[in-house]
This record gives sequence, structure tokens and C-alpha cells, in this order.
Amino acid sequence: MTRPQPPSQPGDAVPRLEHHTLKRYESIWFGIAVVISLFLFVSVIVSFISGTYSAIGGGGGHHITGVTNGRLDPRNIAATPFAKPGLRENADGTLEAFVVAKAFAFDPPVLRVPAGRPVTIHVTSLDVMHGYEVEGTNINASVIPGQVASFTTTFGRPGSHGTICNEYCGTGHHNMLGRVVVEAPTPQAARPAGE
Repeated sequence: MTRPQPPSQPGDAVPRLEHHTLKRYESIWFGIAVVISLFLFVSVIVSFISGTYSAIGGGGGHHITGVTNGRLDPRNIAATPFAKPGLRENADGTLEAFVVAKAFAFDPPVLRVPAGRPVTIHVTSLDVMHGYEVEGTNINASVIPGQVASFTTTFGRPGSHGTICNEYCGTGHHNMLGRVVVEAPTPQAARPAGE
């Protein structure tokens, strides 16, 4: 037996829902949540069985000496290019910068890069988790000991950008500052005609 509804007043824009109506909506949403959960569970199991999950291990990785699958041994930093941090130009003309984060400084503290040229920056940590953020850019990486964070960017204009550690790394965290100085490109020497 249904209860008679009171007559609607001019101010009553939305009729009240009854308990049975709400229970039906809750049951529908609960059913949708169960179906999605089962779908996700089955998808994960199928991906592991079929081998389509992304593998952390494997044969790929960096071209950097001493770095395999984006990982290196922080105790053996001397066998990698991180032993002498800074900017270097490769034989093919590409630029790579190596930065080491350690308590409580970046090495090099000032990284000088040319404007208008792509630079691949590789950052690693020797001790604890650090952050590497270049102010005024979208460069923001978590720097985990034993792993290499790499990204390629082009600084458009000359200027100076502060670098900060944005992951709390200990009592000297607030002193962990540096700079990226973007320098105007040097003009190439004038070539004689005919070359």
C-alpha cells in the first residue's frame, strides 16, 4: 500500500525521494562499482598471464656508461659520467648535462647551458631522495638514489633559473639551491667564401 503524497506546494520544486527509491539507486551504483572492480581485476590477471604488462627489468636502458635500465650503483659513481658532473658536447653535436644531488647540494651548483639548443639533463642522487626543480620551467623530477632521471629541454632565452630540491632530504634541505644559467649562443666564426 502506497502512502498518499501531500499536495505539492508552489515552492516545492523537487519531490522527495522515498527510501525504496534511494535503495534502488544505491543498488544500481553498487552494481556498477562491482562490475568495474571485476573488470580491472581480470584485466590485471590477463596482462600478467599474456605478458603485456610493462616490465621494470629488461634489456633496454640508457646509453650512459654504468647505467642499465635507468639504474646505477651510487657506490660506483666513478665508473659513470656522473663522476665529472656538468655539461658536455657529444661527438654528434648533442648536449648532455650530468647533475648529482647529494646532501645538501647539487653538483655542479651552477649549470651553464646555451640558449636555443636541446640539452638532455641526467640527474641522480648519491644518498637519499631529492628533487630537482628548475624555477620558471616545467622541469621537476624526483631524484631517487640508484636511478637516473633524464629529460630533454631547450631553453629559449638567456637568463638565470634557480634550482631547488623540492623533496625534504634532511636538516640542510633549505640550503640545497643551485642555478641554471642560460647563455646566449656564441656566434660561429665567419667562414671564408667557398667552404
